Amino acid sequence: MSAKREILIQPAKRFVADVINNRYMLWCLVVRDIKSRYTGSFIGFFWAVIQPIVTVITYTFVFSYVMKVRLGPAAGSQNFVLWLLCGLSPWLFFSENLIRSIGVLNDNKNLITKSLFPSELLPFSILLSNLVNHLIMGVIVIIAVLIYQKSITMLIFYFPVYLFFLSLASLGISWLISSINVYIRDIGQVITVLINLWFFYTPIVYEPSMAPAKLQFFFKLNPMYYVVDGYRLALLGLDHPQWKGLLVVAVTSVFVTILGALVFKRLKLDFAELL
Repeated sequence: MSAKREILIQPAKRFVADVINNRYMLWCLVVRDIKSRYTGSFIGFFWAVIQPIVTVITYTFVFSYVMKVRLGPAAGSQNFVLWLLCGLSPWLFFSENLIRSIGVLNDNKNLITKSLFPSELLPFSILLSNLVNHLIMGVIVIIAVLIYQKSITMLIFYFPVYLFFLSLASLGISWLISSINVYIRDIGQVITVLINLWFFYTPIVYEPSMAPAKLQFFFKLNPMYYVVDGYRLALLGLDHPQWKGLLVVAVTSVFVTILGALVFKRLKLDFAELL
């Protein structure tokens, strides 16, 4: 059994080591991506703040004022805007990583086909670029919590834990779908549909307790359920995260990262030909 484990883990470890060894190139790709997104824009980097805030305002209007969604005692907070902001923040980070990583190899085929370029850096650079935006969003959330709740609890230290595992899972899935997209171009449309379904499968704009009891089990099969819940508990200081949920997030993240690394490492052998 240990021999089989080594066969799976060792290639993934070497793959990650290659990424670390090329960290300067990774940094250059991140800077390039950030500049390409905001250079020439009238308000530039402020779009990183404006876009998520507009999204929160839109969802708040639709679900709080139009559909009259009200938070019950199980939510731990009666402030719908804060509650939504804490749940939407990790989802926007996660979904943006997946959507932008789908075609990242095709978009940079000139780098992959003309040199021995470490293509695994491209999805990683998307992740780190989005992480900058996410951290800015995190600061805004914390400021909003301080304004409305007047304090931040020690539970805030769970925030980087959930962020780490969310980033890990995002990277693994990004490696997986970006490499498959080189072979099967329809994967982009499939992922877009799945992300839309996954959004409503995750209790972001509604409380889990609003769903029928017989569906609660299916909610808890969704790792993003625990991530969203963990963000809310940490940022709003509601309660200590459930260790079972945190364990699900950790194990899923590590598994997905290893799987993504192995698939990418295998499929990248033919990238130059197919691109």
